[in-house]
Amino acid sequence: MVSDERSGRVSFRRLAESDVPLLHRWLNRPHVVEWWDRPGPGIADVRAKYLPETSSDTDFTPYLALLEDGPIGYVQVYPVATGAWALPDAPAGAGVDLFIGDAGRLHRGLGPRILRAFLRDVVFRNAAIAVCYIDPSPRNHAAIRAFEKAGFRRVADVADPDTGRPLRLMRIRRDEIEGRTSA
Repeated sequence: MVSDERSGRVSFRRLAESDVPLLHRWLNRPHVVEWWDRPGPGIADVRAKYLPETSSDTDFTPYLALLEDGPIGYVQVYPVATGAWALPDAPAGAGVDLFIGDAGRLHRGLGPRILRAFLRDVVFRNAAIAVCYIDPSPRNHAAIRAFEKAGFRRVADVADPDTGRPLRLMRIRRDEIEGRTSA
């Protein structure tokens, strides 16, 4: 028997105010805290940081990743300017960040499935976007493997322009994902 995690439908919906308690729980789980923004945000911090992003006037657009209509993770997309990460030859495009909320669902092939579906259904649905970036910690080997399985390739190891932390910059072009996006 094939589990829902391998065969269930992956979809996305914009983050809503009613999702704040769930997002707060996820952002405080050890497997998320290790790699995400800042550790242990309070619920007021989550509300203040993520709810303004739900308006159409912001650059970041937050989504919940759903498996058979149940939330399993968080994904956000944002614009990337030409020359981002201090790489003058990096073309403009979109950037994505994501995590799976429940540690029990890690290492089951969901990361690549979520990414391929998100690229198809959200990022590359915008005809103006030709390239998408993701920038995990170079120490996050599981995430890097998942991103490679989704088709992302290493561009360079760079420093986060805001924090100075090391990042593994990876990208995928629209033409590399077309035909490989089955979720």
